[in-house]
Amino acid sequence: MLVLKVSYAQTNVDQLLELGIQNAQRFSTDYFAPGGEVLVNSMSNGWYKSAEVKKLWRFEVGFVGNLSFVREEKQSFILNTAEYDGVAFRDGLPSQEVANAFGGNRGDIVVVLDGGLEVTLPDGIGGQEVNIAPTGFLQGSIGFSRSTEIKARFLPKIAVRENTEVFLYGLAVQHELTDWIFSWKRLPFRFSGLIGYTNVRGFYDFTADSETEGSDQEIRLKSNSWLVSGIISTKFSKVNLYGGFGFYTGNSTADVLGSYEVQSGPLASQTVVDPISVDNKTSGLKATLGVNVKLGFFRANLDYTLQNYQNLSIGMNFGW
Repeated sequence: MLVLKVSYAQTNVDQLLELGIQNAQRFSTDYFAPGGEVLVNSMSNGWYKSAEVKKLWRFEVGFVGNLSFVREEKQSFILNTAEYDGVAFRDGLPSQEVANAFGGNRGDIVVVLDGGLEVTLPDGIGGQEVNIAPTGFLQGSIGFSRSTEIKARFLPKIAVRENTEVFLYGLAVQHELTDWIFSWKRLPFRFSGLIGYTNVRGFYDFTADSETEGSDQEIRLKSNSWLVSGIISTKFSKVNLYGGFGFYTGNSTADVLGSYEVQSGPLASQTVVDPISVDNKTSGLKATLGVNVKLGFFRANLDYTLQNYQNLSIGMNFGW
């Protein structure tokens, strides 16, 4: 997912700038909105696998992987030419369904600008539909004080492909409420609350791949997500069920930076600098159900989350 989000510049910036700055900004906002939503949805998952918190200084470390599912209706958007300046579909329709970053157009969709220039709208990233967006990171937790556990997630700055870097970090606090009232300790389940934050940064330098002359052509991605959730789990020794219900919110920003010497369209023979910035905010409710298994120092968990983009999480951890 992170690679998809930052690599669009290689294939689509040249086409977008032919539309003009305002039109390119308008199109990019709709085109990349699902990418930002998926990233916030995905990064708010995987924070817990039990309502039980660790005792003081006990810890575990491991890996969390997420698969977010992109529904068919999230692979396109309606482009209304009335919202654009001097843009019309070649076939004369006032509006039409076109692919976003996750979709694919059924044949070429061409718009005509004032002056007669024709521009073919881009397909999704990689030219094909994307149904699943994967993410992954390292995560650890430690008992901090009475009934409180601190969690951290981290993905070191890595080159996931040539000229592309991704970095991730996050922190969360989970507090077990069933520890505070003696009568609650006799219940067959535990209950706790969690607040978590995740920050993702991405960078892609596509100067060498761009068809538009210029310099320092790159895209920078920033994403922040928050989760507030209640958690409930059973109290068996080895295999336990857990669930959660919470609220997530976040935003993502993708900035297309550098200089571009545009050859066609309203910007022909002009050099534009830092032409596009796309900001997306999303929020909603989520419900999670999962199973957690303990085998000595090894733990594994699997859960499924109902949210705007449904998500499957798997975790593998070692600790005590």
